[in-house]
Amino acid sequence: MTICGSLGLVTNASAQLTLRYEEAFGTHAAGEAFSGPFRINLQNFDNGTLYPSLGAPGTAAGFGVNGTGPQTVAGGISTLNSLQTAGATGAQSQPTTINGVNQPASSSPEDSWGIARIISITDLDGGVVWSETFKNQQLTTMFYGAKDFYVSQLASGFQQIDSVGLHVDLYLQNKTDPLYTAYNPFLGSAGRLGPDSYTTVTDGMKILTTVSTGGFINSNGTLGGLATEFSSVYNNTSGGTGQTYLSVTGGSQAAMFDSNFFSSPFVPNVTADLLAQFTTVINTSTADWLVRSNDPVTGRFTPVPEPSTYGLAAVAALTGIVALRRRRQSPPRV
Repeated sequence: MTICGSLGLVTNASAQLTLRYEEAFGTHAAGEAFSGPFRINLQNFDNGTLYPSLGAPGTAAGFGVNGTGPQTVAGGISTLNSLQTAGATGAQSQPTTINGVNQPASSSPEDSWGIARIISITDLDGGVVWSETFKNQQLTTMFYGAKDFYVSQLASGFQQIDSVGLHVDLYLQNKTDPLYTAYNPFLGSAGRLGPDSYTTVTDGMKILTTVSTGGFINSNGTLGGLATEFSSVYNNTSGGTGQTYLSVTGGSQAAMFDSNFFSSPFVPNVTADLLAQFTTVINTSTADWLVRSNDPVTGRFTPVPEPSTYGLAAVAALTGIVALRRRRQSPPRV
């Protein structure tokens, strides 16, 4: 996730997310406090960088297997900046972040950013423990800062794009607050106020920040390798998929979901807190967003001895969903 300062309003310093069953569900009574595995359901919009077809499957560019240019993450980013056919609409310059650490003298335009709104949070059986309507609150997310360092041409016009530095921030508003602002994705890129701020999205209490973590998606010697923190596969006619692992870095209630729940299958002693997986479709109806999706994020919540903050863990998961990043290659295909 992320720790950059937000320009949004803090509408209510007491805004807090709690997770309780909203109706009787199986052995759970209405109003019962929730703990355990959860699923966050959200809607998101994303703008991403476009790349030309690279030719035959297996052809690649950047830092990785069959790549081109200097074989470092920084070198791969530079190579792809020269290769792209169009940058992400509304992109802003950000420092490159690798495993949560800003790299010196690395400011350059990001390759993916977007916003999301959480509709509900459920247990894994579908029992609702938070919903915008029932709780009369709004949960929103802004994600930003991802930089591509490797692209590989796949079959049937798909491309795999590996990235570093995806930040995800989660905000909460009470709808009864006098300064409440309703989520509005119809502003598109014009709604962005700064590197980590977007009108109606960051106008709330920042309860969680996270950043993507390497060592989970690719093994050493596979595609972008261990450096990959965020990966997506996309085709401009068939949609796309992707995933990212996120580590908690801050927020007013970060301790509630800083669990180190996931362990790297490739690197000893490397952990992450959240896993986000997503599927995208091309956006044709809402402002100038490139893609849109309705995605779930799953994880586990272990409450701390503070009942008023129990629900916050779910928001942590939500950040993972924002981690979603959509990309599409330019129309020419072979």
